[in-house]
Amino acid sequence: MSLFDPDNRGLLKAYVLITLAGCLLFLLGLPYGLGFLAGDALALIIYEWNVHYWNRVLDTRRAGRGTGFPHFLINFTLMGALLLTSVYKPQYLNIFTAAAGLLSVKSAIIVEELFFRRKEAEQ
Repeated sequence: MSLFDPDNRGLLKAYVLITLAGCLLFLLGLPYGLGFLAGDALALIIYEWNVHYWNRVLDTRRAGRGTGFPHFLINFTLMGALLLTSVYKPQYLNIFTAAAGLLSVKSAIIVEELFFRRKEAEQ
C-alpha cells in the first residue's frame, strides 16, 4: 500500500510527524538537517518504488529465483551511496542523521501500527 493512498492516512500522518521532528535537527546544524532530509527523501523514494515493483511482480504472477535480486541490489546501492557520501562529505551530511532518515518510513509504519491502528480497532 502506497504512502499516499487515501485509505492510508495514519501512515501518512506518522510519516509527516517524523519528518517534521527530523527537521528540528536543522537547529543543531546544517549537516544534521540535510543528512536527515536526504535519508528521509531516499527512504520515501525506495518505499514507493518497492510498492510499485512488488505490485507489478504480483500482478504478473511470474516470479523466478532471481526476481528480486536486481531490485534489492539497486535499493542497497542507493542507501550505501548516501551513507558513503555522508562519510566523505561530513561538512554537508551527517552519517547518523542520514541513517535515521533512512529509517523514517520504517519508523512511520511502526508508529502507525502502534497508535493509529489501535485507535481504529478500539472504536
